[in-house]
This record gives sequence, structure tokens and C-alpha cells, in this order.
Amino acid sequence: MSENVNDTATTEAAVAIPTKQFFVSMLTRDITLADAILDLLDNCLDGALRLANGGDVDYSRHFVRITLSKDSFEIEDNCGGIPRDVAKNYAFKMGRETDDHRDTESETIGMYGVGMKRAIFKMGRSAKVNTRHLEDAFEVPITSDWLDDKDWKPLPILDMVGNDRLSEPGTKVSVTTLYPGVSRHFTNDGFLNELRTSIAEHFTLFLQRGLRVEVNTIEVEPVHVELLVSKGTEGPAPFVFQKTIDDVVVSIVVGLNTGRGLASDEDDGPDFERDRSVATAGWTVFCNDRAVIVGDKSRLTGWGDGIPLYHYQFSILTGIVEFRSKHAEKLPVTTTKRALDTSSDVWLQALVKMKEGMRIWISYTNNWKNHPRSDQTRFWKDTTPMPLRGTIDAVAERAAAKRSDGHIEYNPQKQKVIPVPETQKPSSRRIVFSRPIEEIRVVSKALFDSPDEAPGIIGDKCFELALRDVVAVEEGGNE
Repeated sequence: MSENVNDTATTEAAVAIPTKQFFVSMLTRDITLADAILDLLDNCLDGALRLANGGDVDYSRHFVRITLSKDSFEIEDNCGGIPRDVAKNYAFKMGRETDDHRDTESETIGMYGVGMKRAIFKMGRSAKVNTRHLEDAFEVPITSDWLDDKDWKPLPILDMVGNDRLSEPGTKVSVTTLYPGVSRHFTNDGFLNELRTSIAEHFTLFLQRGLRVEVNTIEVEPVHVELLVSKGTEGPAPFVFQKTIDDVVVSIVVGLNTGRGLASDEDDGPDFERDRSVATAGWTVFCNDRAVIVGDKSRLTGWGDGIPLYHYQFSILTGIVEFRSKHAEKLPVTTTKRALDTSSDVWLQALVKMKEGMRIWISYTNNWKNHPRSDQTRFWKDTTPMPLRGTIDAVAERAAAKRSDGHIEYNPQKQKVIPVPETQKPSSRRIVFSRPIEEIRVVSKALFDSPDEAPGIIGDKCFELALRDVVAVEEGGNE
């Protein structure tokens, strides 16, 4: 009689548990240092959302302070802190369990349970998570000895008293024993500027709602991604589409941008004739209020796929698409939260409508090609800059907008509200010249505060400035 295989199989077992080396070393390679920091900031916002307990969050009450130096990293917030039971059972696990039902009724973006740990491991070998939830204050240390130990031993929870206790509910994550490369980045002004820009883009909606974020004491200002919308019901308006697809509310708007990128004291409203913001031209994609990408001009968002590749002619065009859901796993976003899952069905369905809107406004730029922008000004005088939600609300009020069961659609081309030239194209000649790269970069830096602007845009601007000077001289001589 043959021996039962199942009986003999119980004498040995294959090890099937993850190693610390994988989490500490390999997993951190999939995320940049800046994105790791943004992951921690994302956790702060999730805390504010939980603190509101289903209500509207007053972000003006909350702050996040980030401090970087050659020896340490620190991020501190007043967003409610970590409850002790969450710290004991969930927050420090390397991954999310199926019984972790936190945030199932909230529009967050985290779903894997690796963000805080991965960020800490990316930066250094020692860390402390000091938190206060209501009146309960405690600290969880992560030491280099714990990292070197191959066993997954529980982390201690230490009660906090005295000066080490946070003054209000919130969390402070401190990382020391930084890796040499990380330490160099934290003292590099270029990296600090890159980080501020990433925060300004990714969390722009929260910043516009009053959230205060500081990086080394400098407050971050939001990037404005807005479209021009006519104040009336018959004037120019963007293409609008909104529909729920598999528990995800998909909202799409395409139209003319407002010429505003990074906010500044000089931004006093839209000016059609001035240069548009190249940074926000193209497509910006939001997932639950976080900007996954800003101003994308690649095949990722459809450029060159059934429509032309992006070039300077389209610098006045902006498209915004937003995905909202209480089921974060259905959002078309990767674990880094700064890249799209382009194989997602909801993304592929959205892309069809994105291209439809793009074709309408590409046609607009073709109609006005070679006409001076000043010819278009009168059509846009009664417009106002609006973000995505304001745009949808305004356009949905138009009688011509299609509305049914949360589905909203408006095609400005079919409604004949898109301006067209009244005369034939003016005669024009193409100007082409070459200059040394070093000189182009110098002029680009002076005109656009960046040495890497496209040569065509630089040449066009130089001609506009020269023409303006000539006209000024002639008008002065005629007085």
C-alpha cells in the first residue's frame, strides 16, 4: 500500500515570509527621495481627513512643517495623530491586511500600507514616530539594531510626557543616521526647490484651501491649474464630461489655460495676450484631490496618439481630469502616487473623452494659427479663471449641457460658442535663425526664469519684445 503524500509532507516546511532586506533595500528603489517625502505629507492629510470624521476639513487649521539638514529629516503636523490601537495593530505593519478597514468611507489615496515605512527606510537607519491623538501621547522608535535583526520583532510603544509630548494632536516623524546620498540631497538648494515645486503641484488643491506647508521655514505656494470660462451662458466655455465608471467619478475639462502657473504677487488675473503658463499646459491628472501629474505633454495622455504631438501652438491649452472614489484600489494610480496605471480600464475609458476634448481645442488653435493673439482678446474679456469643479458647476448650468443621473457633458464646438476668425489668415513669413546653445540658455533664463525653454518659444518671445520696442519708438516719435 503506497504511503500517503500528505502525511509525509508535514515533516518539512518551506519558509515563505518576507525578509527585512527586501523592505529596507529593494522596496525603496521604486520611489524617489522627493516622492518618499510626499508620501509622508500624504499621511498628514489622511490624518486631517480622519479628524473631520466624515465632515468637511478646514485645512486652514492645519500645518505641515518639513525640515531637512545634513544630519536629519523631520516632518511635523497638527492633523490629529495616530490612535494607539492603530499604531499597535496597523500603522507599523509592512503592508495592509485584509481586516484593515480604515478609510473605507474616505477619499484617500493610500491603499498598500507601505508609505511611511518605505519613506523612513529610504532616508536613514534610525527614526522616531512621536504622535499625540487626543490626550494620548506616545513614541515608536525604529533603531538600526532593529533593522539589522532579521526577525520581525514588535516595535516598542513609549509613553510621552513633559517637553517631548506634542503640544497638540498630530505626528512628528524624525529620521537620523541618514544615508550619505540623502544627506547631500538635503543640503542641495536644487533638491529643496524641486521638493517645493513637487509639493506645490501635487497638493495644490489642499494649499488653495488653506493648508500651510513649510520646507525649511519657507511656505509653499500652490500651482494654479485653471481654465477660462465665460461669465455668461452663451460665451466661450471648455469641453466638459463627468460620469461615474465602476465606482469612480471621472471629471474631464479641456479649454484655454489662464496664463497662471506658480502663484506670485504679480498674478492679478488672466491676461489673454500674455504668454500662457507652459508648466500647466497639457494634461493635469488628479486622484482624490492629489495631482498625480501636472502639465503632461506626452503620449501618456494622448498626445501623438490619434492627435498631433504637443508643440508650442498648443501652449494655450489645458486639460484636467479627476478621478474620485472611496475605493482607492480602483483609482488609476501606482504605489508611488505620482504615476498613472495606464492599464486601468477607468483610465482607458477616460482617455477616449480626453482626446475628444483635445481635438475640439486643437481645431481652435488651427483656426487662429498665424493670427496675432490680440485678435482673440475681445472674445475672452468676459471670462474668469476657474478650477475643475468650478468649471463643471458653471458649465452644467447652461441649458445646452446634457445632464442625467450624475452624467454631465458639454461640447462647445457643437454649441458654436468657440470663437472663430472673422477674416482670412493674415499673410505671414516664417523666421528661422540659429544661435549657440549657451546663448539660448542665457536668454531663456532671463525671459522665462528657466534655461531649458523650447527654442521656438524663445525666438517668438524675442521677436515680440523687439516689435514692442519698435512700436513704442514710433509712437513716441509721432507725439
